[in-house]
Amino acid sequence: MKKAIILFISALVLGMTFSSCSNDDDSPAPAPASVEGKWNFSKMSETVNGVTSPEEDYGHEPGCIKDYIELKAGGVFNEVYYFGSDCASDLVTGTWSKSGNIITIRYEGGRVVSVEVVSVSSSVLKVKFSNTEGGITTVINTTFTKA
Repeated sequence: MKKAIILFISALVLGMTFSSCSNDDDSPAPAPASVEGKWNFSKMSETVNGVTSPEEDYGHEPGCIKDYIELKAGGVFNEVYYFGSDCASDLVTGTWSKSGNIITIRYEGGRVVSVEVVSVSSSVLKVKFSNTEGGITTVINTTFTKA
């Protein structure tokens, strides 16, 4: 009887050792969210010398369409701001590219700006832009919502 119990326990342990857990969900992993699209400015904060200000709502012109950026297929970049009581718009154009988590924007006229993607989902894009002047580093943290 003792041999039967030992044999049973050995078989049980051996069976548990060679059994494997399988993932019953054979669906492919979802594709990572894309930065491509039209993004409305939503919130901003600033970090100076390691101290971050509270995040505040972006100041859209009351009664106008929301200011936005657009990262289009083929590297086309648009940045649109609305201003004044007549909601006149200012369109800034250029090109964009992405390498890793860095988006590089080349504005018409030659200005180049690189921003770091902090996070991106299907509805929210968070980026930060660092600038150092006079030995003081300022980081602008910007949150966009999908338009």
